[in-house]
Amino acid sequence: MKAAPRKSLGIELMRAEAEKPARRRRLSTTQKLALQEALAGRLQLYPRGYAASKTGPFHSRRAILGLVRAGLMSLSATARYAAVTRRARDMYAAPTTGESE
Repeated sequence: MKAAPRKSLGIELMRAEAEKPARRRRLSTTQKLALQEALAGRLQLYPRGYAASKTGPFHSRRAILGLVRAGLMSLSATARYAAVTRRARDMYAAPTTGESE
């Protein structure tokens, strides 16, 4: 009799981190860069971190989890993909009208 395949411990830890309550902090520069890149599409998990393609730039799991806790990104069921939430799109995708004048 075979045992059921076990999920990766790393994914379980990431999911546990993502479920922690949101913290009210400013976004770091790395988080801002990750968020801007993710606005164009979802980020995929590679061994070096999250990125839109194999060539990078790569964003650390820690930066992505901070965005998840802030409610600006969501992780897929397998934690392989990270996507920007509607809240983040509303906040960061639309240019502000006051700056151009």
